Amino acid sequence: MNAQISRLALIGLALIVALILGTTYWQAWASAGLADRQDNAIQRVAQFTIERGKIYAGDGHTLLATNVRKRVGGQTLYFRRYPFGTLAPHVVGYSTQSRSQAGLERSYNDYLTGSNSNLTTVFHTAIDRLKGVTVKGNDLYTTINPRAQRLANSLLAGKCAAAVALEPSTGKVFVLASSPTYDPNLVERHFGRIATGQGPCKPNTPLFDRATQGLYAPGSTFKVVTASAALDTGRFTPDSSTRGTPTRPGPSPSARSTSRPRSSTRSTPSSARSAWPSARGRSSTT
Repeated sequence: MNAQISRLALIGLALIVALILGTTYWQAWASAGLADRQDNAIQRVAQFTIERGKIYAGDGHTLLATNVRKRVGGQTLYFRRYPFGTLAPHVVGYSTQSRSQAGLERSYNDYLTGSNSNLTTVFHTAIDRLKGVTVKGNDLYTTINPRAQRLANSLLAGKCAAAVALEPSTGKVFVLASSPTYDPNLVERHFGRIATGQGPCKPNTPLFDRATQGLYAPGSTFKVVTASAALDTGRFTPDSSTRGTPTRPGPSPSARSTSRPRSSTRSTPSSARSAWPSARGRSSTT
């Protein structure tokens, strides 16, 4: 009898320990992951009670992303709106009611919602919560030039291409355009149609950012690297000449003309030396 009671006591103790460990795990270690889940209805509603910060273009007044206020179930909720739609969707991205995000909306989400660890942001957010007023996020200012961005979009229309314009001295991004493009205002209701896309592009989805995700051969732009490497060896100067054998397209080496010149000279561009140190010592950010 005593043995049976002891077994039951041990089983009960094991169950209590398992319950304590399970509760501790879900409350302490797994809570952050649960809060970030896309299907977390509580977090989904909570994020829309925050008035996300606006996103501006480089001129300081062109609104790339703002909010629309709506009353839902007795609550004031804020939903994202993109006034200029297709102007710079691959830069701004989108933030939908289903909590899917992309672009700056995703990478700066904590900043835009006022939940980042910046001391000033934490202070203002705490004050807003104590007052019972709507928590407001921080506004984000980009360096995108609206006029240049529109021009790039018009030139790329109907093509599978991308265009980027930077300020070399600072790394500021004035233009970042990708084609085909899309309207972030339509992502919520027409995501499937936008994601699949149609056309000759591979991948043909407009959500694919060809400016930052596309892979391209460097082409002749790589000649600056080889010329700079030659200068770094100390065996060449901007005025040095190199001997090379010119070739022309043909079915095979034996079928090419035998009257071609034996050699030719090429001059190393004098701009290579001045371009190399600045390219090597500068780091640019988007």
